[in-house]
Amino acid sequence: MAALSGRDSTTPPARRIWRTLGRKLQGYWNYYGVIGNSERLPHYGHEVKGLVFKWLNRRSQRKSYTWTAFAAVWESWKLPPPCINEIPPPRSARQRAPLHA
Repeated sequence: MAALSGRDSTTPPARRIWRTLGRKLQGYWNYYGVIGNSERLPHYGHEVKGLVFKWLNRRSQRKSYTWTAFAAVWESWKLPPPCINEIPPPRSARQRAPLHA
């Protein structure tokens, strides 16, 4: 079927790549988005952006995107931003003295 459509079966369509990336980023933010990790989440997002740019440009012998065009596409796909999903403990629990002091 792929041979009939003229599409290489080893390269998934860009829409599927973006959808999968969005799900994977959301899962990462949900798991690692805890209090105290807020400084590292944007760094991870930046690294992911660089890797996606690199791999999308490896899909053919010509570059698929320039960095400017890729940044515009990245913004248009509305991928989930890094966020903290953990709720801090109630204030009374934080002020309580340890039991075995």
